[in-house]
Amino acid sequence: MKLEQALEEYEKRRKKAEKEAEKVRKKYNKRLEKKVKDILKKIDALERKEVPKNVDERIKRIVTAEKKSYVGALRKALESIETMDDLGKRLPDLAKLHVGHGKYLLLIFEKDVYAINRLLKELNEDYLNYYEELSKKDLIELEIGELIEGEDETKKNLSLAEKEKKDLQKKVEEKKAELEEFYREHGLDELEKGIKELSLRVKRGEMEVRSRASKLQKPIKRMRLHEEIASEFVKDSSVVLKRPEEFVSLLQKIYPRLEGKHKKTAQWLIENLLEKTEAIEDDRKKLVELEKKRDKIISDAETKKKEIWELERLIEEKEAEIKKLKRQLEHLEKELNKSLRKLEEILGEKIER
Repeated sequence: MKLEQALEEYEKRRKKAEKEAEKVRKKYNKRLEKKVKDILKKIDALERKEVPKNVDERIKRIVTAEKKSYVGALRKALESIETMDDLGKRLPDLAKLHVGHGKYLLLIFEKDVYAINRLLKELNEDYLNYYEELSKKDLIELEIGELIEGEDETKKNLSLAEKEKKDLQKKVEEKKAELEEFYREHGLDELEKGIKELSLRVKRGEMEVRSRASKLQKPIKRMRLHEEIASEFVKDSSVVLKRPEEFVSLLQKIYPRLEGKHKKTAQWLIENLLEKTEAIEDDRKKLVELEKKRDKIISDAETKKKEIWELERLIEEKEAEIKKLKRQLEHLEKELNKSLRKLEEILGEKIER
């Protein structure tokens, strides 16, 4: 059986079941009205009755108080009951009153209390019969139409969210391409390459000078010279890069006192140190200039980067939305399949969507 046909058949049966259920409600509500009136009459009669004169005065006061409390509570509970559904809600309260009448009240007005309790018991039995009969007539609400509508709407929203995610991803790729093009136009790769080469050249030049100069630290230390440049050099060979002229002057002064390889090292430094440190300083200045240019390009590209970050954040939000919609769709499909199985049980036929 096709789903549309099955739903039409189900709706016919549901309407029929509702009519039958309404008949059950009317029948039991009419019976309820009569029994409530009967109980209220017995309550009124009990309320009017006086405690016999031969009863002890203390017990008389207790019975009077119990009777007033019992009658008042029972009347209040019953006056709020108009339908069997109302009765179902008040049954717990009536059950308490059924046994909560007080031992002295029962002792003096036993027949009246038992008569009321018998009618209360009948009300409880009537409600059980009503509920059982109504359950047989009633047809469960499946809400298949609402589930299908919800499923279609969720699929539509999921498809839209996935499309929006793809559009955002496309924009990210475009923005990244624009950023790469911006870097190419401003020669960022060449600058990075130049910075790397200059940085390496500066380090090599400094290492060469410091390596040669460090060979003279021990002999100069042994000379116990009083010049400031000598003391600083013994502690740190990098001073030759900061104050090359002073160091060359020091070497020229102590040159006659040096021997062998130390003399050769001093001679190389006297001849080359100024030229080497000047070349290193030139390279360092060029390096600073290149780094400034690179930093300027990167700073100018910051807006484009922020646009990419914002788009990527929106993609993450969209992914969370898609995940939520998929869970929702899975739940709806599960509920719909469950409802369709129940519909098949009701109609006794296999249903095709």
